[in-house]
Amino acid sequence: MKTIKVMLLIALAIFMVGCNNAIVADNDLVAAGSGSRATYNVSTESALKTAVKNARAGDVINLGANIKLTSQLQLLNSGTSSSKINFNGQGKTLDCSGISSGWGVKVNGSYWNICNMTIKSAPDCGIVFQNGGNNYVYYVKTLYNGDSGLQIYNNAYNNYIYKCESYYNYDRPTGGENADGYACKLSGGKNNKFEGCIAGYNSDDGWDLYGQPYSVYMYSCTAKFNGYINSSNQTTPNGDGNGFKLGKSGQSVVHYLKDCQSYNNLSCGYDGNGNTARMSITNCKSYNNKKYQWYRITGIANQ
Repeated sequence: MKTIKVMLLIALAIFMVGCNNAIVADNDLVAAGSGSRATYNVSTESALKTAVKNARAGDVINLGANIKLTSQLQLLNSGTSSSKINFNGQGKTLDCSGISSGWGVKVNGSYWNICNMTIKSAPDCGIVFQNGGNNYVYYVKTLYNGDSGLQIYNNAYNNYIYKCESYYNYDRPTGGENADGYACKLSGGKNNKFEGCIAGYNSDDGWDLYGQPYSVYMYSCTAKFNGYINSSNQTTPNGDGNGFKLGKSGQSVVHYLKDCQSYNNLSCGYDGNGNTARMSITNCKSYNNKKYQWYRITGIANQ
């Protein structure tokens, strides 16, 4: 575990350098290069998509305004381990309500730093890591999406999600059955990590690891009021409302949780959901959850 923590700190240091080297300008699209590195300052959808399409290792993309997307934003190019592509929202919002269907942002590339933005109101998930890996996400909020706020699947690996927030995600057509704050489930790859993240008021679960075949690491994360869709504690027909769902029946996959807390969720604070592995749980808290604080977790009594 000590080795894993050191890796996280190194990754964060690299990530912060990338996102804090941004250059701010009011231009619609400015590409100012120094050697092989370009900086794109964008304030429209077309400029953003041009910048993303052209981005190469070491480039910086800055949002200069809130942008309403009319079609999915696809991050398909890749940086390198020593020279990532940096996408800095600078506190701005990607409003995905203009997209007719599907996810708001799809990340198929590798070695991206994605930081300081809100992604909201996508018809499906807000942002999905579908392929690739070694992506770092810092202070991204995912709000009011039609499925999970942030999802990792399809062998996407070594993604590090740091100090992000995910609230009010709700899949209305299916009665709240699927929209989690963070979903790393079904087919996610190896070595995906969450640290210092918050999930609240999502219609299904805060974290959902259903069917995830490899270990997931969660440090200092908070799940609260999941299973409810607003501060009036309105529920949905099909939402589960667990803080942390840790697998499914027929699995034996160890997940790692340290210094996490789960409270005021509609169902359970932590639910093994049939996963028979002995979880690595250190200094985690669970309280005021409606059904169980700890449920179906090997080595921990139901309570």
